[in-house]
Amino acid sequence: MTVPGADPERQHLEHDLEAADFEAGAGAGYWRLVGLDWPRLTVAVACGNGNELGLRIAVDGYPVLAPAGEPWDLLEDKSLPAERWPQGGASPPVFRPDWSPGNANAPYLACDRTALRTHPGWADGHPDRAWHPGRTIAFYLSEVRRGLRGTVLPPPGVGR
Repeated sequence: MTVPGADPERQHLEHDLEAADFEAGAGAGYWRLVGLDWPRLTVAVACGNGNELGLRIAVDGYPVLAPAGEPWDLLEDKSLPAERWPQGGASPPVFRPDWSPGNANAPYLACDRTALRTHPGWADGHPDRAWHPGRTIAFYLSEVRRGLRGTVLPPPGVGR
């Protein structure tokens, strides 16, 4: 529904948050919406050990600009320290302590704005996993979830 004077980027995102693909992922327990404080979206994505990884995602410019995520401490409402990032399983190439901290804690994915900015040819090299304006937030979350297969989250106070 179009609201006169409303931000079209926000309206597009809100529409996608109500779409079948987002709802299907939420219904299956893959992710849940924590909140939207425009232009920041906060979600929790299921991990391999039954825990959830919080993500704070910049969504300004959506969907023309790719989302820009970072692991987020949902209880403390702040960036999740690298020692509490996902470990094992499919996570090492996605949640990289050697790359992500110097790049806004971004996941190393072809659908993330920060990763795409630092790897200009990535979208052409990985078109099936890259962001483009026809993608939705559910696509982004599906790619993050793919990177969380078989992972564990260290409990608070436990380092790498």
